[in-house]
Amino acid sequence: MLIVEDHAPTRHALRDFLDHAFPDCGFREAADGASALKACNAHQPQLVLMDIGLPDANGIELTARLGTLYPGIRVIVVSQESAEVYVEHALAAGACAHVCKDNLATDLIPAVAAALGISPATDRGAW
Repeated sequence: MLIVEDHAPTRHALRDFLDHAFPDCGFREAADGASALKACNAHQPQLVLMDIGLPDANGIELTARLGTLYPGIRVIVVSQESAEVYVEHALAAGACAHVCKDNLATDLIPAVAAALGISPATDRGAW
């Protein structure tokens, strides 16, 4: 799984949170679009968690690009934006889900489980 998020504390918190729920998944991180593309090329992740506002890329456009370059890849857009237009753009770009950062504690684990087709660990604790 690749976590693409420019804010390091958020990126690390996402990794730690997901590691509790999916301890058998390997995690990679990228802070910008260029690093995300390099990581996808080198590691071919099954799933990418994509922030929209990256310093060198628009996460929606990058989602579409990843879908073209890696047809089997799954992307969940993770954004502070919750307006329906952002959800529509994310899904139109090929994302399998959009999760608002305000709802991470309740919505992220089910979205990741659905995207990967696996069940989370039952004792994941609170975030």
